Amino acid sequence: MNKIPTLLRGASLALVIAACTSATHGQDTDRTPRTLFGKDQEMDHSGWGGPSTHFTTIMGREGLLVGGRGGWLIDHGITIGLAGHGLVTDLPNKNYDAYRIAFGDSLRRGSQFRMGYGGLLIEPIIAPMSPVHISLPIIIGAGGCGYQTYARTYGHDDYDHFQYRDDYQAFFVVEPGIELEVNIIKLVRLGVGASYRYTTDIDLPETPKDALRGFNAGVTVKVGRF
Repeated sequence: MNKIPTLLRGASLALVIAACTSATHGQDTDRTPRTLFGKDQEMDHSGWGGPSTHFTTIMGREGLLVGGRGGWLIDHGITIGLAGHGLVTDLPNKNYDAYRIAFGDSLRRGSQFRMGYGGLLIEPIIAPMSPVHISLPIIIGAGGCGYQTYARTYGHDDYDHFQYRDDYQAFFVVEPGIELEVNIIKLVRLGVGASYRYTTDIDLPETPKDALRGFNAGVTVKVGRF
């Protein structure tokens, strides 16, 4: 009868040794910490790029912005990349022309307002596996704006020539937006949406300080692996 407790103690010791050996072996083969919810999976990485066109309003006039976006798509759910847009529409400002004439410039033709900006793109995607889904792009960056005119001057060669004149200023920009995206084919997506462009104040002659702030509405074509 005295042999039974001895056998039980031996069996218990063997179980403890086996458990410790199993735990040590598991730590050696899999050093990834386990989580409470679900199994760990490898993240998918891809990328995309494409053109973007937006309609906007600057100083009460309609304008067209053309540019592009693209970046690194992390696990189908968020893009980190770059984006930029430039104004391709001529936007005259008669008040600025009058200001230049008052300072003695003889303008050959009216001024044109120019603007462009770009920076970091962060774009979360809602329900990325659905054929129709929502993205929330935000651009954080900087840009430049100003006027371009041709002013008549007189040189030493006794004939008129035209000197290209400009006034420029840099600005900071934050532009959040929302887009409805459709998967056209496996490698192509089409996004239609709107955004609001917020910039720091503009300090140019005869130009509203909030001239660049306003809504955009446009289309983006994305080409890549999603």
